[in-house]
Amino acid sequence: MFLTLTPNPCLERTVRLADLGAGHSFRVDSGDIFTSAGGKGINAARVASRFGAQVRAIAPVGRRQLAWISYLAREEGIAGEWIEVEADTRICLNVVHRDGRITEIIENGAPLEAEDGTRLLEKWRELLPQARLACIGGSYPPSPDTALDGHATLLCGLAASAGVPLIYDGKSEPFRRALASKTPPWAIKPNLEEAAAYLNRSLETASDELRAVSDLGHRGVEVVLLSCGERGLYVGHRGAIEWFEAPRVETVSPVGSGDSLVGAFAATYLQGGDIFEAARVGVAAGSANAAQQKSAFVTPAEAAALVTQVGRSTSGISLPTAS
Repeated sequence: MFLTLTPNPCLERTVRLADLGAGHSFRVDSGDIFTSAGGKGINAARVASRFGAQVRAIAPVGRRQLAWISYLAREEGIAGEWIEVEADTRICLNVVHRDGRITEIIENGAPLEAEDGTRLLEKWRELLPQARLACIGGSYPPSPDTALDGHATLLCGLAASAGVPLIYDGKSEPFRRALASKTPPWAIKPNLEEAAAYLNRSLETASDELRAVSDLGHRGVEVVLLSCGERGLYVGHRGAIEWFEAPRVETVSPVGSGDSLVGAFAATYLQGGDIFEAARVGVAAGSANAAQQKSAFVTPAEAAALVTQVGRSTSGISLPTAS
């Protein structure tokens, strides 16, 4: 079973709109609006389920949004383990313009109470014995209570004690603390911006990126998945680094591509145990996601149509520069 925890879930609304100018009113047809249960861990669980994995998704969900998110998740094939909280679950809006541009309006989310964090830990501890792979997906909502900065570290420790490999796709202080802990995650999936922020240096060349993969792997992390967006993905594993060049697609919306990568990677890894093959399928899934409007609804057939186009370099890595 693939177990995910999303600290800051959302109701994700994708809207197709020709333009979005300040000071105007816009009417949108119902057919141009799509709503889904969202947040990185939930998105990854949905894709993993579509790729054949049994999934369970843990998340704190606002009392007033609980019924809607529960319904959406069930319809999307996600077995949800929702921790009901008083704070409202945020709404994130993705506007897909007809000229190909994307506008994202992302709520930060309401702070979690310390008790909410405790209940998440208890549910995590309860379900870990059933899991073969786990994931912390997304950042934590801003909170004046710094105690939650160590929450992900506790999740990592519980996963390590249970012998369950853990993927952490996050950022900011909880991510930093987890990587610096005695039980860092098994795998991480930062993008270039997140890796640069964590390492406190710019990543402008292929050499910079390769060194970042190596440096991140020296922190006790076994698998480093460094996403370069539409260009592709570095995979660092036990001293080896490979580059997977993403297929070229006509991009509709890149939102959810990283989550699709994680979900497809997880499901493929659980089926075969090969990290590099799982990464190849993950890259294909991320590209397939970018070619559609819905966020993290990619199917195995869509990924399979692209997987043979994923370039793989194992030595003398030479990368195109970012456009």
